[in-house]
Amino acid sequence: MKNLLILLLFCTLPLMACQSKKEEPATTAPKSTAGDSALKAPETLAEAVSKDAPMASIEEQSPPTPPLFENFQGEPQLSLFPRAGTYRPADDDSEGLQFWRTYIEHLLRTSGPLKAAEESDNVKFGFRAIKGIDSVGIFSPIAVKPVTRYRVSALLSCDLVEGASAGIGVLEFDKFQWIGEQFSESMVKDYQRGSQPGITLRGKVENQPQSFDFTTGTETGMIHLVFFREGPQDRNPVLIDDIRIEELPAN
Repeated sequence: MKNLLILLLFCTLPLMACQSKKEEPATTAPKSTAGDSALKAPETLAEAVSKDAPMASIEEQSPPTPPLFENFQGEPQLSLFPRAGTYRPADDDSEGLQFWRTYIEHLLRTSGPLKAAEESDNVKFGFRAIKGIDSVGIFSPIAVKPVTRYRVSALLSCDLVEGASAGIGVLEFDKFQWIGEQFSESMVKDYQRGSQPGITLRGKVENQPQSFDFTTGTETGMIHLVFFREGPQDRNPVLIDDIRIEELPAN
């Protein structure tokens, strides 16, 4: 199986290679190293822009725009970033940031591509709950058009304890920004323009197709496509595959 690449930062920055990891039993903690992780710890924009990739060249790149399809088999189509809690703590909240970064680092270690079965080459993306926090997930920033209908679809699998849920949601923002990090509460107040509930699953779901349609608001120029897992902890991964987002004809 060839190495899989998940695009993590910006179009002009290097990709981080990651080996396909075999899915492990739910009772066994996943074995991975920083080099194997399919996600990369988020960087500030200043840290992400290297000496030979100036800000101007970053902002000139075309953002990811529907139609997009990601099956984790070839060249990556979606950027994936970790989420922990509702917001990233503010820069001046040193204690909150310390806890948040601990959760993010744990999510990085336990998330990534997984082989669906020993006899199969099919690869899915998996993440799981983290002790001490009741909401984790991944998100992908995507440029969209205002007042436009879109359809999101994906294959999802989960085996959740009572009181837990998983699914897909959409956060709407006013414009696309090259920020590969969860937004703080102040950034959400400045830039977020709405949200869409999407899909919520409970209990056991096995490789089930899920889809929903939504219409962007009049001020929406970017969405965060969010895959989430909330509620009491268990060790069973939420598995995602065949992610698709496409524009629909106007009614």
